[in-house]
Amino acid sequence: MVGVFMRSVLGFHRRTARRCGAANGRGGGVAVVQRFGRALNLNVHVHALVIDGVFVTGADGVAFAPAGELSDLDVAEVLATAVPGIEALLARRGYGADDGNGRAQDVLAEDAPALAGMAAAAVQGTTAMGARAGVRTRRCGEALDHTGVNPLPRCHARQEGFDLEAGVRVGADQRARLERLVRYVLRPPVADERLRILDDGDVLLALERRWSDGTTHLRFSPLELLERLAVLIPRPRVNLVLYYGILGPRAAWSFDSAQDHPEQRRGMAVPYRRL
Repeated sequence: MVGVFMRSVLGFHRRTARRCGAANGRGGGVAVVQRFGRALNLNVHVHALVIDGVFVTGADGVAFAPAGELSDLDVAEVLATAVPGIEALLARRGYGADDGNGRAQDVLAEDAPALAGMAAAAVQGTTAMGARAGVRTRRCGEALDHTGVNPLPRCHARQEGFDLEAGVRVGADQRARLERLVRYVLRPPVADERLRILDDGDVLLALERRWSDGTTHLRFSPLELLERLAVLIPRPRVNLVLYYGILGPRAAWSFDSAQDHPEQRRGMAVPYRRL
């Protein structure tokens, strides 16, 4: 699914560059799969760091064609391209929306039914084990009067349950901001300062932002906390950091460029000009 999405993003950049006269451009990106939400819930989603433009080759060597400012329509176009591909992939694997018989094999439920039950509960925000099994996680905070619908932020699109946001852009000279962004997408599920052990042994988790219903903290028993953390551990031998396009380990275009630029074979950056 991540591959289908990233190909849609890189294809959008190639089409945009082609309309501006930069033919046969090649982009790249890094996708980081995160398994957790801010409430220690199981929320598998993807953060993608994408080169904001494409590289092209010409008589003068390698050139970079930067992309323009994204609009809401651009993000909607990428999502409209990715959704049919993802749905087709799921259908081929037996997870299609029209497959009521459930042809796909649930390996996790068969091999580790207890873990599968905890994962389902973590998605729904409930507890799977102990005296509070099936009960929603305890919330702490003051109720708020909330009316109306929050508008979507800039460069945000939704379609058939899929959600895509591309409102963060880092300039080439903003190295400190880029480092903060990379640290964010690679962060662990929870920081120590957000956890506090209460006198009765329960653990209080402080939310990064107040929820719309006024919730500021979640309360877990020790068993409930361990249950949440257990399902956030990824399966062994599954890569959560994936490279695409010219950043990929088997990118033929990069290999061809290295033949033309001996300094790249020595591990040095190849200088390029901006179109």
